[in-house]
Amino acid sequence: MSRPLLVVDDDADLREALEEVLRDAGYTVLGASNGKHALEVLGAATELPGLVLLDMMMPVMDGGAFARAMRQVPPWRDIPVLVFSASANARQVADEIGACGHLRKPVDVETLLDAVSRHLTG
Repeated sequence: MSRPLLVVDDDADLREALEEVLRDAGYTVLGASNGKHALEVLGAATELPGLVLLDMMMPVMDGGAFARAMRQVPPWRDIPVLVFSASANARQVADEIGACGHLRKPVDVETLLDAVSRHLTG
């Protein structure tokens, strides 16, 4: 059994759709509506996620601020982050926060599952 995934996106419909696709593929999935919520989810998690799927543009705390905060906590520092963005500069943003990769929204199911299987640790 692999470690859970954490999906961080302020678009509830999209987040729930992603979670459903990932659960259907056999993954355990945690969800968060913004970066601050994601930090709370990480803090409460009994098992740390093996991958964070991270939207960049969110209210309260955006993806970049979340990634920087996450990297400050030693047990969380090495959790891979997969940037999930509609932005044309998704690759540049992913590089800036040290992400393992990026996906452009909207993403098709095959591309998503392929990326998750490549980057998921544990």
